Amino acid sequence: MNVETIKTGKCPVCGSNEVYDNRNTTPANHRKFIIVSATKSFNVDSFVCINCGYFKEFIRDEDMKNEKLINKVKEKWNKTSGGKIG
Repeated sequence: MNVETIKTGKCPVCGSNEVYDNRNTTPANHRKFIIVSATKSFNVDSFVCINCGYFKEFIRDEDMKNEKLINKVKEKWNKTSGGKIG
């Protein structure tokens, strides 16, 4: 898996090191999870460059290793077929 540059603290858009994340913070006015079903959710780490505004969210690594959670996504969500956005 290719590691997104912003996770290392450098913005892939503008090259700034002014990147902040919500890891190890208590939830307060920011999304910490994505609901998959009534009883399952992904934990989310969010990153933002305060120089250019680039924003990216990632599912936490431990959730990506959770086979039951991944299978629930495959069951409930649509697989993206690509193509034009918009």
